[in-house]
Amino acid sequence: MIPRRTCHIGDIKPEMDGSEIVVYGWIHSVRDIGKIKFIVLRDKTGQIQVIARRNTINEEKFKHISDLARESILWINGIVQKSGIAKSGVEIVLKDYGLISEAKPLPIEIWSPDINTQFAKRIEYRYLDLRRPEIQALFRIRAKTQSLIRRFLENQGFTEINTPKIVLMGAESGADVFEVNYFGKQAYLSQSPQLYKQMLMSSGIEKVYEIAAYWRAEKSHTSRHLTEFWMLDVEVSFIDGLNDILKLLEDMMVYIITRLKEEECESLRVLNVKLNIPKTPFPRVTIREAYRILAENGKILQYGDDLDTEAEEKLGNIFMEKYDSEFVFVLEFPWGKSPFYSMRKDDEPEWVVGFDLLYKGLEVASGKQREHRYERLLQNVNEKNLRIDTLKWYLESFRYGMPPHGGFGFGIDRFIKQMLNLEDIREAILFPRDPERIYP
Repeated sequence: MIPRRTCHIGDIKPEMDGSEIVVYGWIHSVRDIGKIKFIVLRDKTGQIQVIARRNTINEEKFKHISDLARESILWINGIVQKSGIAKSGVEIVLKDYGLISEAKPLPIEIWSPDINTQFAKRIEYRYLDLRRPEIQALFRIRAKTQSLIRRFLENQGFTEINTPKIVLMGAESGADVFEVNYFGKQAYLSQSPQLYKQMLMSSGIEKVYEIAAYWRAEKSHTSRHLTEFWMLDVEVSFIDGLNDILKLLEDMMVYIITRLKEEECESLRVLNVKLNIPKTPFPRVTIREAYRILAENGKILQYGDDLDTEAEEKLGNIFMEKYDSEFVFVLEFPWGKSPFYSMRKDDEPEWVVGFDLLYKGLEVASGKQREHRYERLLQNVNEKNLRIDTLKWYLESFRYGMPPHGGFGFGIDRFIKQMLNLEDIREAILFPRDPERIYP
């Protein structure tokens, strides 16, 4: 019979000295010095040392402690005792214990400070990898980040939405999509909720957001790409211009980072990460100005080119040195490389009203003011040589009163990677999908 747990390890405080408690946890280590044995027990809230003395528990159980396998799960019944040595200021004097589940030898290393197990092997046994305090800390921060996004946006009057993830073609492009046999019809996994969130601007909801997975069939073997990735998508009605969207994103970044420093300080300590609360407004540079700045620093791009990895990193470093800012907005992009729904500049129609947000030299968000005027939108569709009939379900929503609007997509995986200084984006997601991996 397993006794009922009375608390988690992290709940045990020095003021509980003398209290009898029951905790559950994994055996982190066992040490035997003869008449006294020590068990370090671990649960999701932390670790604690358990002291076993021969005269305080059953003799057979005392002897058996030395044979307990690491990572087996125990229940522990004992008395809380203040300690001047333990980091938490407390330890447990053992009265009784029992084996809940025995662990076999582990296929990967999880205890050493310097883990040599290859990442692919760690992912194969991700549930064991997660027993490492630093990996748990990482995913606590990721979970809190998503919670803070929701908290911030809902405080701003946003409504969370859920859009289809199996879609017909005719959204943005036919490239790099995963095909799905939908009852004999050709369909695709969604790359973005873009057209749906724009349609909702016509409904009068005004402010919407979605956190969801999307898919892109790119055979990219890089440290910044995934085939399945998690995005925050935001759309806002009645904007005065792109600046409203930039301000919203700036405020969200400040809110998330400030709250993480306050609410996940222990997780950040475990990861040895120091977060810098950004100063607003973030530096802003048009892509045309970026071409010049990069050229002056030895990176030549052709006029109209996208920023490649090297260019983003170099630009991020330049603005960090010049403005002490980890964030920089890159503004205005060529119409020829922009989606049909983008609003073009009135005085320079070959350029669109949009932005990318770089964080520590990596694009983490991208957004635009959208073209809300029906006739101009039709003109854009025709210039892109798209079929109006395949987009009719979307275009119709612009005929019945569509407010000025804009929004952005924000890469959660990329943000976590940059914020926590991870080498590979796959570290930022529990079960990553790339061109070579579709399990576990």
